[in-house]
Amino acid sequence: MTDLDIAPLRPLQLGVVTGTEVAWVAPADPVRVRGADLGEVARRASAARRDHPHSDVVVDIDFVIAHDARSARALTLAGGDEPDRQTLLYVGTPAGLAGLIADIHALNIADGAVLIPRAAGVAELIPEAVLPVLRTMARLPVAVGEVLTA
Repeated sequence: MTDLDIAPLRPLQLGVVTGTEVAWVAPADPVRVRGADLGEVARRASAARRDHPHSDVVVDIDFVIAHDARSARALTLAGGDEPDRQTLLYVGTPAGLAGLIADIHALNIADGAVLIPRAAGVAELIPEAVLPVLRTMARLPVAVGEVLTA
């Protein structure tokens, strides 16, 4: 029989890379994991939780978002920056990114995410287009938009 983890979910942690720093939604010092796909992320997050049982574990996600998926793909192609093949890459809409983050949290794969923008201007869509959708899917601190727009 498989062990089931029925512990309540920790609060969702969310950070966005801005330059060389991470702007966190709430004060956090999590363990960050990376993986090329969700299976690898789940394995690495599980190992991180074993090694650091009292720490939050978050997954790095490279992202390119636009108001429609076609525009996001075009931004990706125009960027010329080769994505890190060892980090999840999301290319699509703000609602899709919010859904990915909410699913990772709801499935207890990780306690949240660090979002790494891979095209100019895409980070600006986080407070205006991702967070409102994410709030409907997961419990976020009230001041989340203030932190990311400051």
